[in-house]
Amino acid sequence: MSHGRVFAYCHDSVGIGHLTRTLAICDRVGRRYPFSSFLLATGTPYVPLFQNLQRVDYIKLPSLAKEAAQCYRSKFLPIDTDSLMTYRKAVLRETVEHFEPDIVLVDKAPLGVCGELLPALRWLRFHRPEVRIVFGMRDIEDSAEATIAQWGEAGIPEALEECFDEVWVYGLRSMFDVVDEYRLSLAIQDKLSFMGYVTRGACDHSARSSDAEPTVLVTVGGGTDGEFLLRTYLDHAAGRLRDMGYRSVIVGGPDLPPLAAKSLRGAVDRIPNAEWLDFVPCMNCRVRAAELVVSMGGYNTLCQLVANHKRALIVPRKQPRMEQAIRANLWAERGLVHTVDPDDLRPATLTDRICDVLENGSVNGAEELDLGGLDRVCERFGQFWTAETPLAASVRL
Repeated sequence: MSHGRVFAYCHDSVGIGHLTRTLAICDRVGRRYPFSSFLLATGTPYVPLFQNLQRVDYIKLPSLAKEAAQCYRSKFLPIDTDSLMTYRKAVLRETVEHFEPDIVLVDKAPLGVCGELLPALRWLRFHRPEVRIVFGMRDIEDSAEATIAQWGEAGIPEALEECFDEVWVYGLRSMFDVVDEYRLSLAIQDKLSFMGYVTRGACDHSARSSDAEPTVLVTVGGGTDGEFLLRTYLDHAAGRLRDMGYRSVIVGGPDLPPLAAKSLRGAVDRIPNAEWLDFVPCMNCRVRAAELVVSMGGYNTLCQLVANHKRALIVPRKQPRMEQAIRANLWAERGLVHTVDPDDLRPATLTDRICDVLENGSVNGAEELDLGGLDRVCERFGQFWTAETPLAASVRL
């Protein structure tokens, strides 16, 4: 290795969770190792929302929209899916050849959307076997049955054995053991490390003057499928909390469908002591200021809530994957969050649960959750480079 170059691939069709995690890793590693550089390949249009990243640039692939499990279409361009995937696949293959990365970091989908990354991975394995190829996976993908079936059909276990040097799990084995749950082979187990949970941690921004008011924050991540939770909150809880002296801050997310965002924004405008935000560049500031956070159960959101020791009421997604529901329930069992089953979500029910958590809820067991994943990932990058890169020889791990 001689360049300190990292090529990162980020699954991109729904929300901003994978992008947030990948950019957090690139930014932290870039700040620690000044000789490094990062080229991110993704179809999400939201990279420009994240500012002040260190030594990070990106290739914007044409965007995809997810219609069903493993079924995608062009999000913006009037191009048939097959042609679009052929183009994306060619861009990825050409990029790894000409960028000449030392390390490849693949998030969420080891083969890329619809297998689009596989030709690039195989080219690297054949032509540049010294390149370190890493698959980084969140703590939970889906239910065991669904994940085993999907991975088996897509040939993911074979690809992990053939193309990848390491598999990093962004979680804890004691919380969710992917080895047992997903029946990973011994060959994959030999490559696998549990890194702990990846979160940026606390920010150093000063508090806003309005943060002095008791606030309930409602956030649905990227917002792709968050309309139901937001509308349910506005239908009853926002007014009740206003009468109790609370301010509501509602964050729609950049991927909330425009018509839904317009309608919900209008509803918020009619509620005194309520504020609508399409997107916030530092969600940590809003979380830190809130008395309670009402949210879906995305990986990044839950990590951020626990890192800030915040009371949280989680309404996890159950379709098309059980990932959020599994995580939320496991964390609720340990007293880290409170939950509402989305099948039971009604305006009055949500209001009652919010009031109960405000009065009786607490955050317990946060000390048991290893939130050092970002530091551990950073150290592993350093171990790659100190072994083979003269530029990194003086870096202390």
